[in-house]
Order: sequence, then C-alpha cells, then structure tokens
Amino acid sequence: MCGRFTLTTPNLEELVPEFVAELGAEAARLYRPRWNVAPTNVHPVLKVQDGVTRLVPARFGVEASGGRFVINARSETAAELRTFRHSFQEARCVVLADGFYEWQGGRGERRPLWFHDPAGGLLFFAGLSFKNHDAHAFVILTAPANDLVSPVHSRMPALLSRDAVRAWLARPDQGLLASAPNGALASREVSSLVNDVANDGPELLDAPVPTRQLTLV
Repeated sequence: MCGRFTLTTPNLEELVPEFVAELGAEAARLYRPRWNVAPTNVHPVLKVQDGVTRLVPARFGVEASGGRFVINARSETAAELRTFRHSFQEARCVVLADGFYEWQGGRGERRPLWFHDPAGGLLFFAGLSFKNHDAHAFVILTAPANDLVSPVHSRMPALLSRDAVRAWLARPDQGLLASAPNGALASREVSSLVNDVANDGPELLDAPVPTRQLTLV
C-alpha cells in the first residue's frame, strides 16, 4: 500500500527538462514542496495529453463503485478490474516522489519509516489517471513488497526505473510493474509528526524524539 509520500523538490520547473515535458500553468501555480502528501491532496503527475508529456495537478484518490474512495490498485489485477482497466489501457501516469511512508508498531505506538532513494534522488511510482469533468485524479499501483519493506507491509508502490518512465506512459506493459529490486531503497525512522496529516514540513523527516523514561528514586 502507499497512502503517504513526499516530494520535497523546491522547484518543479527543474524536473521538466529531464522528461522533455511541459509544465502546465496550473501545476506550477499549485505546487509546493510536501513532506506529507495524503489522500485527497493535489499532487503533480506526468501524463501524456494529445501526444505531449505534461506535468499536471491531480487529486490523490478516486471514487469507485459503491462509494468507496480508492488510492491504490494492485498491479497484478488492475488491467482486469472495471474500475481501473480503461485507465490501465488509456490513461497511465507517473507519480513523482522522493520517498514514501510505512508504519511499524501496534495501535497507539505507530512509528513511521521513510523509504527513499539511497542517493536522495527521485522515485517514480506507476499510476493510473482519471478525469472527472476538468479535474484530474490518480491512484498509485502497488506491487509485492521487497525485502526491505516486507517486514512492515506486504505491498509497496510499483517503482519505475528512470528509463521505464517513458515506456510506462507509452504502453500498458505489465512487465514494467515488478517489485523494486533490493538495494533500490533505504529506510529510516522519522518523527511521529508524520502520523497527523495536518503536519507538513521538513521537521517530519527528523529523527524521532527518544521516549522519555521515568527514573525511580
């Protein structure tokens, strides 16, 4: 699963030349660095529109049948399910990020872990795009967790290599959605401020505050 992630790049324009993409005016206007992107937030995604690759703003999550709000789709079955199959064939996207969160510990003591590129680079989540009137939305495709993530969750975002970004936008290739290889990510425990979606700032990636122990005298 992927329900929270980060994109802390200060300047969205810096990402555009790398993908030979256009930066939509609305995406540029709405963008700010984020340390706690959550469902219903607006976030920039790469998608092809009229033959042109563009960065466009889109809401994280879509309404599915039965009133469900969906943020993820399993990469193994998305091409077959009614909710996702049209987008899988015709409206794929790439979600830009530089890390994502998962949690360890039981109820009441959830401790967030931040998974990120060891060299501090971008991550590219395979996604599916949807459109409702003039508004865009997206879900993140997930794959089985690799050895680093599996101790805390059985699923993780389907990570595309830098070379696979254009391939995913060009064609619905299931083979691009394999689990991330071991070594592709690093992780560290971060501040419990992440637990509240209202919190958003660089301090979320600080080391956790040690639990204070009482001393008997």
